[in-house]
Amino acid sequence: MALVRRAAAVGRAQVPVIPQQGGSTVAAQEMAAAVPSRPARGWAATTALGLAAVGALGAWNINQAMQPTPFQIGDTMSTFGALFVFSAAVERVLEPLSRWLPGRSAQDLYERAVADSENGVPGAMQAAARYKADVDSARATRGLLMWGIATFVATLLSAGAGFYLLRMLAVEPGWNGIAPWADALVTGLVVGSGTKPLHDLVTRFQNQSAIHQTPL
Repeated sequence: MALVRRAAAVGRAQVPVIPQQGGSTVAAQEMAAAVPSRPARGWAATTALGLAAVGALGAWNINQAMQPTPFQIGDTMSTFGALFVFSAAVERVLEPLSRWLPGRSAQDLYERAVADSENGVPGAMQAAARYKADVDSARATRGLLMWGIATFVATLLSAGAGFYLLRMLAVEPGWNGIAPWADALVTGLVVGSGTKPLHDLVTRFQNQSAIHQTPL
């Protein structure tokens, strides 16, 4: 008799179904293994926002003590290019820290449970689904923490080097619409988001520029 597998429900963690002996149906196994996905831990968001706030305070102190000269770049695309390099450098510097962030133990337990399910250990499939939900939650938690740490580091570096995004993008030289520490925080928030959002932003800007430059 042919068995038809049902599609996995959105927002539920599942593991590959391993056929079992004894006539148990695939559908029953999938229902038993389904576990609701869990969001990031609440303390992770609080910690990430706290790190961003501490970075802003550090930027204010740096500006009061050093008052660095704002970094100037010729045009908008060069600004985005420098920002992309800045973001990539921060990512590479902070990458070793990821091994100490939450998620490694949950990943190990999940892989062990998957191996047990492949070997036919009773209850291993349900355990793997629970651990998979824990892995998803840990991954989201780790992402928030890495964003907070990257924002903190980038804000301090921005303030120390005078690398202010809004001032570099301003049309008028010497624009002083917001305080330098706030400009450093904005720069840190953008850099902390990673290189992919920056790449998407640059691509969109290039497409818009090409549209405006195309002769009618």
